[in-house]
Amino acid sequence: MKKYFFFDIDGTLAVGTTKLIPKDTIFCLNQLKQAGHFVAIATGRLQCDTLQFSLPLHINSFVADGGSSLTYNGKLLEMSGLPRQQAISLLQDLDSCHISWAVTLENKTIRYTRSTAFANNEKKSYFKTIVCPLDPLKLHTIYKIFYINPSHAVPQPQKHGLSHIPYTENSFLVEPTDKAAGIRRMMKKINAPLHDVVVFGDGLNDINMFTPAWFSIAMGNACPELKEKANYITDTCDTGGILHACQKYGWL
Repeated sequence: MKKYFFFDIDGTLAVGTTKLIPKDTIFCLNQLKQAGHFVAIATGRLQCDTLQFSLPLHINSFVADGGSSLTYNGKLLEMSGLPRQQAISLLQDLDSCHISWAVTLENKTIRYTRSTAFANNEKKSYFKTIVCPLDPLKLHTIYKIFYINPSHAVPQPQKHGLSHIPYTENSFLVEPTDKAAGIRRMMKKINAPLHDVVVFGDGLNDINMFTPAWFSIAMGNACPELKEKANYITDTCDTGGILHACQKYGWL
């Protein structure tokens, strides 16, 4: 029976954030496609970044931007940013707390900041950082917000209904985290049954796609919260976890 696989990237397909994909994982993905299954990615990464990752794997369909963009057969079908008013309110709140921030405003791995200190302190990200004037009220589409760890700020910034994820040792990331909604929209567009969905993940931003509506597999290196929701816990991503799970359930 045909299954519809959605794989997270960092910590699931790739080892950590290295973009290194184990050979057995590549073999498994190819075997799944040859067996007639639908193989896709579900990630928090920007659409453009996901496209560059998926091309060498010959995967041309994916849910990116934490569920806010869909790409099918290599064609971008839809893409939206964070809720604008909530994002602007957060930026204004960060300003009032004297916390430096940066924003991604286009489908490129570029972020803009008014703060030279932010650019100097945040060099571990693969996003290119550009310092320039920014007025939150004049920003229309905001895909991601980065801000310096506010542990010493008084008062603390409010969440404004947005998801805040630890990004580096010095910063937090605000981005959509509703991969499940993106998967549902993708399945609707291709007219496929939801009960045939299989998801693989490892992190907190994967939790909402670990729903009883479909089958969920947590990597051995997954966070405890995700393992609690999983139908099955496989080996780590660097010790054949994906291949092991697919062999166990007879999908190859």
